[in-house]
Amino acid sequence: MQGENKKTPIKVIIADDSSTVCKFIARGLHETGRDVEISIAHDGHDAVRKLSMETFDLAFLDINMPQLNGIEVMAAIHVTGARTFAVSMSDKLSEASEKKLRSFGAYDFLTKPFKNAQIRQIIETYEAIHRSYDVLLVDDSSTVRRLVEKILKKSIFDLRIDHAEDGPSAIEAVKKKDYRIIFTDFNMPNMSGIELAERLAAYQGDADVILMSTEMSDDLDQAAQRVGARAFLRKPFYPADVDSILHHLFRLRHSRFSKHVRMFAMT
Repeated sequence: MQGENKKTPIKVIIADDSSTVCKFIARGLHETGRDVEISIAHDGHDAVRKLSMETFDLAFLDINMPQLNGIEVMAAIHVTGARTFAVSMSDKLSEASEKKLRSFGAYDFLTKPFKNAQIRQIIETYEAIHRSYDVLLVDDSSTVRRLVEKILKKSIFDLRIDHAEDGPSAIEAVKKKDYRIIFTDFNMPNMSGIELAERLAAYQGDADVILMSTEMSDDLDQAAQRVGARAFLRKPFYPADVDSILHHLFRLRHSRFSKHVRMFAMT
């Protein structure tokens, strides 16, 4: 039926005691061309009240607001367990405030005054993070696959994970399904991660191959890049490392609060 494929509007709350700032952000959101539903709060208490009454996808929170400040509002979001994509705003940010915002799960911080382009970047990042990605995880150890899957599931990205126990199994899997990302161990019997990356390019050129290994050297980096691998994750790695690599792959701007991991050891 007509309209069935229409995207659900992005529900946004803008919390700032300045009407001018609220209007600027609202205008910037509408200028992205996305379907957004905007709610305004002019103090922290009102923001918490509205956040408790309904679920918001995205929040722009001024740090300096009357009654409750933006950090306290972010703490309230954290306590409720809501998955609101939160961006804090102010003319400056102290080290103590940054530490608190990180711990409460804020995604980014915008220094006032900011531009429309930064609002667009926030929307684009929100959409990329909430899109589902099919992922193939390749490792000859089932134990390692389970451990890596737990790490990948803690990523801020929505990763739908399938398993393959070796290179030949991975080749068969990509013949049947399109994968956006392939995480493969470097050291595997029968077919190494480098060989697999080279073979995969013939079947699925659009997939980004990420090699995983305890080893890291310029020679390995060069070999990986030569066969089209996009990144090298050094074991052990953590969700923040995965998030950083995926920001690179999807050409997203790293947030102020995010970890920065190099794609390859020599870059």
